[in-house]
Amino acid sequence: MTDYDIIVVGAGPIGSTYAYHMAKMGYKVAIYDLRGRIGEPLQCAGLVSTNINDVCTIPEEIIFNKVKGAHLISSDNTCITVEKDKEAAYVLDRVYYDKYLFQKAVDEGVEAHLNTRVLDVDIENNTVKTVDSTVSAKLIAVACGPTSSTSRKINPNLDDEYFLAIQYTVQSDKVDTDYVSLEVHEQILPGFLWKIPVSPTIQRIGLFTNLSYQQASTILNNSLKSTDTVIERHSGSIPKYNKDKKIVKNNTILIGDCASQIKPTTGGGLITGLTMAKLASTKSDLALKENDNKYLLEYEKEYHKKYNNEFKAQQNVQKIMTDCTADDFNYMFKQLKENQVDKMISEYGDMDTQTPLLKQLVKTGVIFKLIPKIGVRRLKNIWKSL
Repeated sequence: MTDYDIIVVGAGPIGSTYAYHMAKMGYKVAIYDLRGRIGEPLQCAGLVSTNINDVCTIPEEIIFNKVKGAHLISSDNTCITVEKDKEAAYVLDRVYYDKYLFQKAVDEGVEAHLNTRVLDVDIENNTVKTVDSTVSAKLIAVACGPTSSTSRKINPNLDDEYFLAIQYTVQSDKVDTDYVSLEVHEQILPGFLWKIPVSPTIQRIGLFTNLSYQQASTILNNSLKSTDTVIERHSGSIPKYNKDKKIVKNNTILIGDCASQIKPTTGGGLITGLTMAKLASTKSDLALKENDNKYLLEYEKEYHKKYNNEFKAQQNVQKIMTDCTADDFNYMFKQLKENQVDKMISEYGDMDTQTPLLKQLVKTGVIFKLIPKIGVRRLKNIWKSL
């Protein structure tokens, strides 16, 4: 007899959401997490598009700020401003949000084990080993972040790759609360530097990159004004999407960052992860009811069907960005501005789905004006992925 129907490893927003769905369907669920305080330390920029309303409810008290657009800035300070008629994104209190989702799961009956290190997930025998005990389940869901040992166990011949992300919470003299700023810095490509307004005097300034921590922190420090005061510093890893990654083996599944369910161009994964937590719970319910893990394999298949083309297109854009110089970006920004692409981005641009905008750039012929910098071959790669 098993100890639980479901064991979830990782009590972040994705693990907690999956646990909540399973408990709501009547299953006996346990969740394990190394941390004693959910949501801490902060591991996210906390910016999410309003599309999250299609996935789950966001309590108003969790929203620090609502932004309506973004300033896209090249190295020569050419600026393209894009915006929506209404708010386009929320700046969340991510610590509070993680706690909120965790508490929802607990209130639904999930048994929580915090301050508990999981030493091993036995995929063959459906058991989880901790420092003090070994517990069994009918199904195990792993949602413990990008460096999961279970992910490596399921993908022994796949080398996981990561971006480094660093972010400061900064007190500033005056912050424009309506717009996020995204700055191109040649040294950190294909990543970028962001400035996210939290309040009229607080912003989050960060970047993601392939550089070392020392190199990246130097660039981040140089982006600060003399009047800025750093309140908090955080860093972490952002997994790179890999279409060949397996996320199901036997009765164990991966969800969220450890499944590399991350948008390649921005490193954001909250909406994707929450969407997949819901899909995984639906398939898990069928697998347990019919005692057939073919439904778990359907979760993997439907995930790839939903996101492969979008993420492939984003990766092709990312490859172009990697090879571009500051001069290339300055040229492309000027071309985009002269052709009023700001209006096109405002209409077709979306933080979560970028292929509609790419299709429009091709349809209108604007993208062909960038050929001197992106090249015909790379343009064909984008075309194929649309």
